[in-house]
Amino acid sequence: MFFHTLHKRSLFTAAASAALIAIAIVMLRFPQALANGVSRGLSVCSSVIIPTLYPFMILAGVLTDSPLCTRPNRLVVAVTRRLFRLPACCGTAILLSLFGGYPAGALAIGRLKNSGRITAIEARRMTLFCINGGPGFIVSTVGAGLLGSTRAGWLLFATHATTSIGMGIILAHTGKAREDNAQESPITASPPRAFAQTVQDTCAALLTMCGFVLLAAAGLSVWEASGLPHALQSLSGIPASAWSNAAAMLTEVSCGCIAIAGGGSLAPFWLCLCLGWGGLSVQGQLAVALKSHNGEKMLTKAFWSGRLVHGCVSGLIATGLFYFIPVDLPTISTPSATPFYASASASVMLLLFSFMAMLCFYPKKTGNPPKDVL
Repeated sequence: MFFHTLHKRSLFTAAASAALIAIAIVMLRFPQALANGVSRGLSVCSSVIIPTLYPFMILAGVLTDSPLCTRPNRLVVAVTRRLFRLPACCGTAILLSLFGGYPAGALAIGRLKNSGRITAIEARRMTLFCINGGPGFIVSTVGAGLLGSTRAGWLLFATHATTSIGMGIILAHTGKAREDNAQESPITASPPRAFAQTVQDTCAALLTMCGFVLLAAAGLSVWEASGLPHALQSLSGIPASAWSNAAAMLTEVSCGCIAIAGGGSLAPFWLCLCLGWGGLSVQGQLAVALKSHNGEKMLTKAFWSGRLVHGCVSGLIATGLFYFIPVDLPTISTPSATPFYASASASVMLLLFSFMAMLCFYPKKTGNPPKDVL
């Protein structure tokens, strides 16, 4: 009897080859569904992703390379170091993560890491609480657009942001604090050249993000056209709509929110879980924004576990919050509804708010070098 040892690498190669063949067969079997999904994804990118995210991503790049980040005010130093045990330059990334949406915070973290102002360990810890949906999406799209209530959107955003801040504080005080002082790297490039580099990096990141959105939209369209949800229903007894909703939540945050917005009293929990998880599409975008120049891995198992913990905790808090603050929630999902409802004036105001907030923290010119608070 002869035994043949199968190496792990060989098994991986065989599985990858089988997956590629299966994908090719699916693409040839459902070309129309694939085209419809890509078309829908292009519409989302041109009407929502680029108009709403581009200003915040530019802001993230400009602020992380400006004196507002390299020479922060004493208040920012105190809050960032005492609460989150991070260098003072991380205050900008934390602020942008709360108001700029998923990729803005990740882009700021990536720039801080690649410029040497934070370590890889600090960058990974920041990914656990600095990856958040912004109010432009949660309040306008999910609240006003899908739930028909701006107040519901603000409640969801408050729960989402508060959970992130709480996780950041808990993680800071359960691990080891940074022993060395923050090493603020001086800005060597001239302002025009630095701004040009920021625009170039932002456009490249946006193009890649849109690619992930197209891939997710195409995959969900083929998933529905293939009839797999109904096949799984016949095998498991779980309704096909539940499988479709689960696939949407797993893959793309906007499609997932649309699918579960009509969940009635359980909608706040599922929406927070979807917003906390973010979807594989958003996580692919984050991998691009957090790409390290030296090849270090930024998204680890702790990141995905943290996404699930964030979603479940915020969902439980939102369920209790909506119980004490009643809001009329829809009981029927509207898949045909517009997936985004973004207000241009709201985006501009949020942009100005973030900029003015950082201006308030700008250090005064006293002629003396800035001193650490701690």
